[in-house]
Amino acid sequence: MSNSGYTPNTGVTAPIDPGWNDPPKFSYNAQTTPNKPRNILNKRVAFPLSSATSSPVTMPPVNLPPMPAMFPPAPPPQVPSIQPEETDLDSESTLKEVKDILLELLDNSSELGAKANDIRRRIGVMEEMWSTGKLDKRIYGQMRNLAYALRDDTPSKADDIHRALMVDHVSAVGTWMPGIKQLIHNCIARTELLSIDKE
Repeated sequence: MSNSGYTPNTGVTAPIDPGWNDPPKFSYNAQTTPNKPRNILNKRVAFPLSSATSSPVTMPPVNLPPMPAMFPPAPPPQVPSIQPEETDLDSESTLKEVKDILLELLDNSSELGAKANDIRRRIGVMEEMWSTGKLDKRIYGQMRNLAYALRDDTPSKADDIHRALMVDHVSAVGTWMPGIKQLIHNCIARTELLSIDKE
């Protein structure tokens, strides 16, 4: 009771510093401030029943961004001009024709160097899969069109056919088509060089 701040003789507590967890002291006899009109923010405003008594409210013009124009329709995807595949082709004669064209191009492409052996090996893989019936008949016609495009010196068309084959039949042509692709790109490079020389 030594530090409680209470004096038994007077019954009045001495002023002490409040502790950190003491409740706040309230002043019950503090002067009250004069009443001021408060802004009542949740008061409802009556809707005008007649437009004659109240002036119409005009909203300021709002500057909205212009509406986006309708997008033009997308052009149809360009499908490479590939001749329709013939499913009734004779497998053996078509294989011989395709192989002869590819090997002739390979023999005339001395600039391929050591790559020529790998391309020749991949053509052999194509021949083996073709002759054992592991290729879809639609591949026969596309490969014939590809070989004709290379023979007719239109390697870009052959590249389109090669790309279509890789998309549609990648599981069947994936092992040997990289060799054909190298041959196509060599023909494209040769055509570009010839066009530069002519200029």
